[in-house]
Amino acid sequence: MNAYAIVDREVPVPLDDQVLVEIKLVSTCPRWDINMMEGRDMFNYAMPPDYPLPPGFPGHEMAGVVKAVGRSVSRFAVADRVAALEHVAGSGAYAQYLCYREEDLLKLPDDISFRQAVSVELLKCVTIGLLQFGDMRGKSVLVSGLGPAGMLAVQAARLWGASRVLGVDVNAERIQHVRELGLSEVCHVDELGERRFDLGYDCVGAASSVQNVIYHTDEHVVIFGVLKGDLIYPGHAWLKGLKLESYKYRKVGPRDHVLLLDLISSKGLNAECLQTHHGSFTNYKEAVGWLARQEAVKVYFEPETDFEV
Repeated sequence: MNAYAIVDREVPVPLDDQVLVEIKLVSTCPRWDINMMEGRDMFNYAMPPDYPLPPGFPGHEMAGVVKAVGRSVSRFAVADRVAALEHVAGSGAYAQYLCYREEDLLKLPDDISFRQAVSVELLKCVTIGLLQFGDMRGKSVLVSGLGPAGMLAVQAARLWGASRVLGVDVNAERIQHVRELGLSEVCHVDELGERRFDLGYDCVGAASSVQNVIYHTDEHVVIFGVLKGDLIYPGHAWLKGLKLESYKYRKVGPRDHVLLLDLISSKGLNAECLQTHHGSFTNYKEAVGWLARQEAVKVYFEPETDFEV
């Protein structure tokens, strides 16, 4: 734990169904980066990660340019601008080049910056969870946790027609940051009082956070964060018929591609604001420190230059 090294590898050659991408920007996934450097598994803190870790791990939020395509690839051409929608098994995106299956990439219009697009994989995950609510139009929504996922969730819920969206957190600086950006109405979790909401979306995962969302929600709660601890389903929730469910991951399809591009391009969702700090791979530990202290929302790297001393 707490050890990392930069290694040289050959530029990969894409298979018939793969696309070789030159990575222009890659962003941290804070909990994954923090837990990896602390020697913990992302999903089970009592266990270490599965060593040896793949090269480039845990990088997976990336945007770049297509450099080569396999013979059976039909949706992409050299020089296309793309963003990752999935992890690559056995490799990570803290790298200069990486091969992807074409279904795991989103083609970007020229008017979307790499900083706006680099975390589209996280946005994909957040929107999959929000879609579990069905039609959000006219509903009030409580979002717990104003980290990267919560900052995207409050915006997407509002843009998809929620009548009111409130984001809560325990970090006063993060609350102020989101307020200054104008992403949503926000407050400290202790200031919720007896306010009630139709829908609750938890982006923290800690049992105390989820329990609080359950208390303030009448219809439907989705737990997006990795759940840590046990929950109590209270009597008032049973009386109201509150639906409680975990996040249900699924593969994305063409409709999801349209929804994602609509959010970050047509509807103006601000994803660029997540990239608050620029780091260097030569001092990756410093970048993880910014995340652990919540000084950074996310840290981004430019592989073309950030591997250099």
